[in-house]
Amino acid sequence: MLDELRAGGYLPASFLDWDSHVAAVVFTTGCNFRCPWCHNSALVTGETEAMSVAAICDDIKRRAKFLDGVCISGGEPTLWNGLFPFIEEIRKLELPVKLDTNGSNPSIVEKLLTDGVISHIAMDVKAPLDAAAYKKVVGAEVKMDDIRRSIELIKQKAPSYEFRTTFVPALMTAGDLRAIREFLSDDEHWFVQCFKPVGCLDESFLKYKAADPKEVKKLLPGVSVRG
Repeated sequence: MLDELRAGGYLPASFLDWDSHVAAVVFTTGCNFRCPWCHNSALVTGETEAMSVAAICDDIKRRAKFLDGVCISGGEPTLWNGLFPFIEEIRKLELPVKLDTNGSNPSIVEKLLTDGVISHIAMDVKAPLDAAAYKKVVGAEVKMDDIRRSIELIKQKAPSYEFRTTFVPALMTAGDLRAIREFLSDDEHWFVQCFKPVGCLDESFLKYKAADPKEVKKLLPGVSVRG
C-alpha cells in the first residue's frame, strides 16, 4: 500500500518541529480550514509536488539511528488516507511519532490515542471556543463540539501533548488570548506562536507586521511564547 501513498513534502531532519528531538517531518496535503495567515499555503491547496511515501520511508529507515522521531504535519494529517499505514511503518523502526492537528477530527484523534501509536500530539487551538470567533480566524465553518472533544481527549489520553495558538493581531485581540488561556486552563502545555507574514494563504496578510513576542509575553506572563 505504501507504493500508492503520496505526501506533500518531506524534511529529512528538523530541530524545530519537536522540542528536544531531531525529527524527520512528513507533510500531508489538504486541509479543511482556510486560515488566511497560514504559512503552509501550498500544502493546504495541494499545489506541492506529490512525493512517494515508500521512498520517504526508505530514507527514514536508512537514517533511523540518527533520528529521535518522526513528525506528521500538514495540511491536516487526520484527513490523509495514508496516516495509519505510515505510522505503522514508522513504528516498525521503533521511532516515536508526533502528530500536528487542528483537532477537527476527534474520532481519528481518539483512535490514535487509544491505539497508543503516537508519542506526542500538538493541537492548534486557533481562537476562543466560539463558532463565530473560530470562523473568523480559520476561514471555515467549524463544529466547536469537535474541537472541544479533541482537547478533552488529548488532556485525558495523550502521553505527551501541547496546545498551540498563533497570535494574529489582524484577527485576534488580547481578550481572545485571555479567553483561550482561561478555557484551556493548562499553561504548562500551552504555547503562543507569533504570526509572521510569510507564505500566507491570503496574500493580503503579507503586508501585516509580525506579532511582537515581547508584547505577548507581557500580556501572558507565565505562558511560553514562540517568536
